[in-house]
Amino acid sequence: MTITISTRALAARCACMMVGFACFGMPAAIAHAAASDSNPGSIEEITVNAQKRDARLTDTPVAVSVVGESWIARSNLTALEDLADVVPNLTIFSDFLYNSTVTMRGVGSYSRNVGFDERVGLYLDGIYLGPSYAINQNLLDIAQVEVLRGPQGTFFGRNAIAGAINLKSQRPGDELVVKGRARLGTHDALTLQGLVAVPVDDVWAISLSAGLQKRDGQVENTLTGHGLGGEDRKALRAQVRFSPNDRFEAFLSLDRNELDERALIGDPLSDAFGATPDSFAPAYGEVAFNTDPAQSLTAQGAGLDLRWTFASGTSLQSLTGLRETKAAMRNDTDYSPVDLFLVDYAEDYDHLSQEIRFASATGERLTYVLGVTYLDIRGATDRHGVAGAEGYLVGMAESADVTNTGRVDTTAWGLFANADYAVSSQLSVSAGVRWSRDKKRLDWMIDTTGAPAFALATGQLQQSRVDEDISPTVSLSYALDDGVTAFVRYAEGYKSGGYNLDYVSAAVFPNGVEFGKESARSYEAGVKGVAFDGEVWFSLAAFWVDYSDFQVNQFRDLGQGQTALVIANAASVRTRGLEAELRIQPLPGLDVRLWGAMLDARYREFTDGGVGGSDVSGNRMDAPRFEAGFAADYMRPVSGRMDVFVHVSFSHADGYYVTPDNIKAQPLLAGGTVPYGYLGARDMLSAKLGLSHGDGWRLALYGENLLDDRSVSSSLRDFFGTISEVRREGRAFGVELTVDFR
Repeated sequence: MTITISTRALAARCACMMVGFACFGMPAAIAHAAASDSNPGSIEEITVNAQKRDARLTDTPVAVSVVGESWIARSNLTALEDLADVVPNLTIFSDFLYNSTVTMRGVGSYSRNVGFDERVGLYLDGIYLGPSYAINQNLLDIAQVEVLRGPQGTFFGRNAIAGAINLKSQRPGDELVVKGRARLGTHDALTLQGLVAVPVDDVWAISLSAGLQKRDGQVENTLTGHGLGGEDRKALRAQVRFSPNDRFEAFLSLDRNELDERALIGDPLSDAFGATPDSFAPAYGEVAFNTDPAQSLTAQGAGLDLRWTFASGTSLQSLTGLRETKAAMRNDTDYSPVDLFLVDYAEDYDHLSQEIRFASATGERLTYVLGVTYLDIRGATDRHGVAGAEGYLVGMAESADVTNTGRVDTTAWGLFANADYAVSSQLSVSAGVRWSRDKKRLDWMIDTTGAPAFALATGQLQQSRVDEDISPTVSLSYALDDGVTAFVRYAEGYKSGGYNLDYVSAAVFPNGVEFGKESARSYEAGVKGVAFDGEVWFSLAAFWVDYSDFQVNQFRDLGQGQTALVIANAASVRTRGLEAELRIQPLPGLDVRLWGAMLDARYREFTDGGVGGSDVSGNRMDAPRFEAGFAADYMRPVSGRMDVFVHVSFSHADGYYVTPDNIKAQPLLAGGTVPYGYLGARDMLSAKLGLSHGDGWRLALYGENLLDDRSVSSSLRDFFGTISEVRREGRAFGVELTVDFR
């Protein structure tokens, strides 16, 4: 009898076995750590700011994953979206700009329009970055990324009902730092990143970082000859540090990110109306569009961080942010060579954020943090749908324009407080609460008179709404010893209500445009710390989160080829699962990381969320049920100051549904089906092999997606009923040169 196992399946099973071994072996590790007389801490201590003050990761009663500077440098991580391959229960979708999505534990959202907020807050050095377009971030000058899973309502407020991501930059200080990375790879991929930090004198220090990413698109538009789905991204950040004495410190940062690309929104599997299979360019990798889809983004901002430390040990911090985001997209919405219909969208965001917090001295039995936050956002939308020469096929005259324009102004206030009390040398309790008030003012107009067959709304709407919320957090921590802590945590969070400022059906205008806030209650327990005399660091967490009045944003299939754009408080949701992370340094020069997650995320109640208003209660949400992965770094001296190093990483994620109907195929109006609604399992293997010199340079060969995983990364049904998909880029190789002088 012959047994055949594919390389991909074998790698997935190995990762699962290693994570499982790590989890089952943990009690022994804890016992060993507790019995040890010394803990040299060969794995460096990690400090996080998850509760608005610096604390050891081990002592922080929150499920936090940390990706540090050394991991970024040794791996193939270059941009924020790469973190989805190394952090459990984190999914980042960035195939095209207007669907940029960050999801944690099965819950997330994207900035579909200016009236709909995200569920995962993105922060740079504690300052809010804005809508989900902000995931276009260069990682070269990032010292640490903190991924906080679960509702973070007390400390982060309205936009963190599923979690928060805080990027901490490498700030200029007393040390001269010069870093750079250059990569050349297949598909004409080019990455250039650089950082220079200079201490001017004892008071001033400055830094400048820049990044460039380019790659050719691999899907050809046969009508224009252009490749779609490539990259053309630029990033720039400058920082100034002013520290006249040990009582005051100020950081000023300026940054700008640009993106200008021919986008791949979808390779069609059906014709424009979902009636028959695509006949113009049926093979994947080729499309036949009379217009190239395109996307552009300019995001820039300034941040000012002021810190005072008083003689008593108390501290005062002020964080001020000014940001501007301009995003645009153009798409051939009929996905065909027929000059039928084109959409041209533009969204502008401007916001001011201010946070002031006062913290007590550390080391006391009772410590606390008090804070106030303010956020003022101006979101403007200008959307057009324009008929082409064959617009008569959908009942429109050539050049007829359906418009959707307006703005939403949001003012959000928050007051929060948190106290930690050491009941004993081992037991501590933490309690916090935030009061929030959000006011949104709407001035919006939609005019679809040029497309009477679409049955869309026409009219103007001016109104306002207010949401108030109180989000508490309570946790208990118990130190099993100096290096291991167990915790339980209860937390609440909310997402403010808003408006569906899209091309909505006339049947829901005006009363069906507004939707209310959603709320979450989270229960979490975990244990984390160091073991085996500091050679092992581990984290285990179990969670259960209930969401009520869940805001669902979907292209709802009404049947008979009809599609409606819907945002409504249509469901209650439950997510629950387990997460595990492990880091081992078993031998000199060897560093191994393992992670895994199990997730059950379902619509508990969604009575009219499916095709034709069917009941989809109990169906799964769009997130993998199981994920696992590992990364290994090994370095060995070969001569003098020269070392050879190797990096290998692998991640596996189960397949999952992307619609509430939980379907894998879409019936076509003329008969038959095409794949739709399911993303298959993902298995990503990457490696790097090279030489490292003691003078600060490294030269390496790298490979990405070595298993050549071409699974579907996006499955879409667009307005006319077109079914399309996007697949992952294939195997890629390249050479990398990095320098790090300090």
